[in-house]
Amino acid sequence: MSNSTSPSSLKEGLPHETDHDLEPVGRPHSTSSLAYLLNKRDNYVTKIPDGGLVAWLQVVGCFFIFMNNFGLASAFGVYQAYYQETMLANHSPSSISWIGTTQASLTLIVGVASGPLFDKGFFFPVVTVASVGLVFSFMMLSLCHQFWQVLLCQGILAGICTGLLYIPSIAQIPQYFSTNLGFALGIVLSGAPVGGIIYPYMFRELLPTIGFGGATRAIGFLALGLLAISIVLVKPLKLADAPEKLMDKAMFKNIYYVSFIIGAFFFFVGMMIPYFDCATFWWAKFDHNLDSAFHTLLIINAGNFFGRIILTMLVDYKIAHQLGPEGLIAVSAIGLAALGFGWIGVTTRASYYAFLVLWGFFSGGVASLPAMLLRCIVTRRELFATCLGIIYAAAGVGVLIGVPIANSSGTGKFLTAQVVCGVASTIGLVFTLITGVGARKNRMAKKV
Repeated sequence: MSNSTSPSSLKEGLPHETDHDLEPVGRPHSTSSLAYLLNKRDNYVTKIPDGGLVAWLQVVGCFFIFMNNFGLASAFGVYQAYYQETMLANHSPSSISWIGTTQASLTLIVGVASGPLFDKGFFFPVVTVASVGLVFSFMMLSLCHQFWQVLLCQGILAGICTGLLYIPSIAQIPQYFSTNLGFALGIVLSGAPVGGIIYPYMFRELLPTIGFGGATRAIGFLALGLLAISIVLVKPLKLADAPEKLMDKAMFKNIYYVSFIIGAFFFFVGMMIPYFDCATFWWAKFDHNLDSAFHTLLIINAGNFFGRIILTMLVDYKIAHQLGPEGLIAVSAIGLAALGFGWIGVTTRASYYAFLVLWGFFSGGVASLPAMLLRCIVTRRELFATCLGIIYAAAGVGVLIGVPIANSSGTGKFLTAQVVCGVASTIGLVFTLITGVGARKNRMAKKV
């Protein structure tokens, strides 16, 4: 089946790609050789490799990238607790949350630019520049002492750099996989909770011995090593049907795509709140042990890891074919809506642990499945990263609005945060169900 590039194809399902749809062009070479991997220019293709050494090395490289984009953003909870209790104690929790909110929202919003840049073939230079900028931001953060300095380095600069890395590291994987796409993408996306576990643990363990500056520089050096490996491994492919312009207004005529954008906005209004507030909730409700409060961030990220891996991987299996990505994301959304309101009734440590694990799991599905669902409502492969970037940009605006509203009640008051989580997740579920109708219709018709 041919790949139409007309604007109307945005309203159709993704055509099934056969072995003859895409083939490598240019000089003959082995796609498993080291020379091929290191050659960043000889990368024009017309066939998805669908596996192989170089393809799986993309998974490794993008996994490391994801550890250092949303992984760093989701690790802000431990910084929030430290800033609130020590370095920025004279600022309100709502003000401090703006640092992490800015970083997380920019990680998503900058996708409006990084998605089209990927589609135009600029992934490799973007990764290089953003990696350097991200490491620089944490080296500068280690020297900060005032609120505006931290906001500039950790909130704005780090947020822009992680945003330049976020969408391309997702969009890279569908260029290399088709039959095992869910599994490969799940591994890449699990880099976020892995980073969300490792970086807070590093910070908490190093803080008593080498202080804030030393712990932050250690994080910067680890990020430098992982991103350097990624720069060596990534080999973005250039498709023969690269778009002539960065934006196609026809995509906004697709009602299912527009409802997806709105749903993403509402989901992320509430979804990141427990990640930012998990440590401070423990501190306010249970005890004033910083180590115990810190471990809540590890727990929620552990749940997120399994949610991203399991729910994304299920898309590849026939047993979940009838449910599809639209069904899996709906199940995740129902879970978030129920847990958001259920958080109000959490009064014991055991119930809070359960809440953190389940919130992490279902939020992992909501955060990772959009890339799989998008393939069912937008067919133009050459605009995939652009369309995905717009969805996550809407999500970023949701983060920017949701977390400050949730923390506006003041220290030790969480009812607003709990209500926002429940209401926003419920509204997001409604719009996702609308998208799911179109996705299922296209998937059944085109066998996506």
